[in-house]
Amino acid sequence: MLFHDQVALKARLDGNTSAQFRAAAQRHANATWIYLIIGVALWYFASWLWALIPFAVAVYVAFQSISATAVAMRLEKYERSQGSAL
Repeated sequence: MLFHDQVALKARLDGNTSAQFRAAAQRHANATWIYLIIGVALWYFASWLWALIPFAVAVYVAFQSISATAVAMRLEKYERSQGSAL
């Protein structure tokens, strides 16, 4: 079982929905843009070395956004199968 499948199963057991994960993915995507803007500003006004910090955080937050989207897709698949069973 893949990592995102395990997270989706745990989320399903906890009563979380795909909409919650979609909202989290959007928040992380917005934060990624903010960190990238901060990184560019630091690169321009300070140095590229200081810009590495927000760029690294942007990469991490982007990964969180991608992971939340992957879990949301798995939860949507489950929710659709439950809806057709009713």
